[in-house]
Amino acid sequence: MNLSVAVASGGAIGALVRYFVCQKLNARFPWGTFLVNVLGSFLLGWLIGEERREILNSFVGMGFLGALTTFSTLQYEAVSLYKKSQRSVLYYLFSTYALGLLAAWTGFMIAAKL
Repeated sequence: MNLSVAVASGGAIGALVRYFVCQKLNARFPWGTFLVNVLGSFLLGWLIGEERREILNSFVGMGFLGALTTFSTLQYEAVSLYKKSQRSVLYYLFSTYALGLLAAWTGFMIAAKL
């Protein structure tokens, strides 16, 4: 039960942070979603690289970062961009996936060396 509460609490906070960041940055291009996805990937990589208590991993990893970074929002915004410009959607998807993977790996490597 404690892990469920940790995931739900972290998820609520992560969803609100994503909402506010996207409200501020997603005017013409989904920069907010891009930012939270890449930053969240880095933080999740870092979290995986460190050995933390299960409750903290549940709150931060599954809850907060799970809600902060969202695959469904990325796909929704990709379809919206596609309707406007095929070129920008390709840049958006490629850069999000490539930098997300690089950020996760970097976070993991930094945490593993600490």
